[in-house]
Parts: sequence; structure tokens; C-alpha cells
Amino acid sequence: MNVRIRIAVPCATLAAVATTSAVAAAATPNSAASAVTCSTWKSISADHNSVGVRYMECDRKVGGKQQTSAALYIWDNKTDGKYARVNVATGYAHWNGLHQTWFRYYSWTSTRHHSPKYETGWHSGNDVEVLIKAVRG
Repeated sequence: MNVRIRIAVPCATLAAVATTSAVAAAATPNSAASAVTCSTWKSISADHNSVGVRYMECDRKVGGKQQTSAALYIWDNKTDGKYARVNVATGYAHWNGLHQTWFRYYSWTSTRHHSPKYETGWHSGNDVEVLIKAVRG
């Protein structure tokens, strides 16, 4: 047996045990994070369905503070010189709008398949705002 293989196998086993222990520790009831709740998948489109986005919002509390995130897929259904651009903002929803805590835009141009799954990560807030438009590019 090769020396590299003999060393690699115990190291890989140790890494797997450490990862499993870290995941188990993060899921204990004493964890500072509350359970994650997610919406169903929602879809919106623009420009007569030439572009669209499918997204899901998730919420949790960490240390008593509200956090939100989103996962999304984008598509471009029409070869027309335009591409799909999705603006995503997170923040605190109020009766007069959204107080933003984070913002990013994502783009997709392929008409052959949808985008990979984009995930925003966790940000302060209790709402995710998603806007899609077809942009000439």
C-alpha cells in the first residue's frame, strides 16, 4: 500500500467525523438560531414571459435578530437581444415600503436552460423583494 494512501484515508475519515460533529452541534436545541421557515416557490415574469424568475424566501432568527434569504432561478425565453435581470433586496418591510439592508442584481442570457440556483445568503430583515426586467444588452 502506498504511504500517501495510508495517510489520506485516516485524514479523510477524521474530516468526515469533524464535519458531522459540527453539523450536529449547529442543530442542537441550545443553538442561537431559530428554525428556518421558507415560502413556497413563487414565479414572476416580464415582457410577455420573455424573461422570468422562480424564487423562494426563507426567514430565521439568530440571537433575537430577524434574518432573511432567497434562492432563485432565472430564465430567458426569447432570443430578442434582451437578457433577464433580477434585482433582489432584503430588509424590513413597512407599510411604506422596504428599508433595505442588502441589494444585488443577477443576470441570465441563455435561452437554452435556466440559470443555476443563486442563493443570497442570510441578511438582516424580514422580507425579500424581487424585481425582474428584460434589459437590452
